[in-house]
Amino acid sequence: MPAPETAKATSGQSGYRRRISAVWSEDAFRWYWLSSSIQGLAQGTQFLVIGWLVLEVTESSAQLGLVIFLYGAPNVSLLLVAGVIADRFDRRYILVFTQAIVGGLIAALAFLTVADLVSVWHIYTAAVLMGAVQSISMPARMTMIGDLVEQQSILDAVAMQSMAVHAGRIVGPPVAGFIIEVWGVGASLFVIAGCYIVSVAFVGKIGRIRRSLPAATQSVFRNFSDGLVYIKNNPMVLTVIVITCAFGGFGMSHMQVVPAMAKDVLGTGAAGVGLLFLGSGIGSLIGSLLLPAIGTAHVYRALLVSLLVFTVVLSLFAWSSWFWVSWALFLLVGMVGVGMVWPLATTMIQLESSAEVRGRVMGILQFTPGFHFLGAFPLALAAGQLGWEVAITGAAVISLSVTAWFALMRRGAPKMSQQAAG
Repeated sequence: MPAPETAKATSGQSGYRRRISAVWSEDAFRWYWLSSSIQGLAQGTQFLVIGWLVLEVTESSAQLGLVIFLYGAPNVSLLLVAGVIADRFDRRYILVFTQAIVGGLIAALAFLTVADLVSVWHIYTAAVLMGAVQSISMPARMTMIGDLVEQQSILDAVAMQSMAVHAGRIVGPPVAGFIIEVWGVGASLFVIAGCYIVSVAFVGKIGRIRRSLPAATQSVFRNFSDGLVYIKNNPMVLTVIVITCAFGGFGMSHMQVVPAMAKDVLGTGAAGVGLLFLGSGIGSLIGSLLLPAIGTAHVYRALLVSLLVFTVVLSLFAWSSWFWVSWALFLLVGMVGVGMVWPLATTMIQLESSAEVRGRVMGILQFTPGFHFLGAFPLALAAGQLGWEVAITGAAVISLSVTAWFALMRRGAPKMSQQAAG
């Protein structure tokens, strides 16, 4: 007769397999997962390639930060509207439309690069347009998870979607770095554009999704204001959004300027930058694999702990000047930050917000990736004056300070026990 501990472990493993099987048995979710994998590969690679293109054209870290800022400004500006759109229209069509446009923009940039006609203003224009279009797609993509699986499967579905994205981030950057070294930036841009088109095809295979649309007579302004009121009156949702946006704006602001940091501090080329992003992707995948081990009732506590650990490992990464030490630390940054903080926050919003306003609430949460694009430019400027070590550490400490005050110290902060059971 097996020992109680063994029986318990077996039961836990069987339960985990049943939960994953329940999610994976949904045909629509499988196509969504495939689309997320290819889209994650493209989006996880695009700024490595575009960043290297900026460095080739301008040889300026500040210019790279400016390009990321130009992407982030419309990205953040349209997120509130994007949340309303995600609640009013079929989310499949939103994804098809937006990904097709982004693929076309990157293909145009690739043609200009291969023809040796690309100028920095072309990159500026592409960044602004991509930021606007991709801001519309983000709330729709994340909110769709709740349309495809049952409520009790949301954490598992979010974890699987995160694994798909991180698998793309593992494969994409080192391959893109190799393509840049051998065939040039233009060839790598063509590959990214092709990935977006394949992702569109997979979205097209998702059948009709189960959800109810709001009344067509309700105005967009009313939709928007109702979403803000809901967030204001829900302490847990408000807290998760604030601390996660601080994490994005400060803690993750380094992500898009890593090519410049690696070139300045580690003295590496495009292939080395690709390896760094490979480490981050592996770490993110590991973090996603750990998510199902977290009980649904403990997601909020796990989110706060992850933010603390993230600050420590990011600060250590900032001060490392040895490539493989930096690689290992960047893996941990990816594991805790992208692999755990972001999906945990997404799960909290899915669990704590009602279905009729979920798209708008998710639209507000999507300020998180938008803010880390906006934060890239001031971070690059600060690094030019203070060095990358001080700039990145300072940003990480600001992120943690906001978390400590808003989630733990301020009056009205939610208690751990206030989290819904899901």
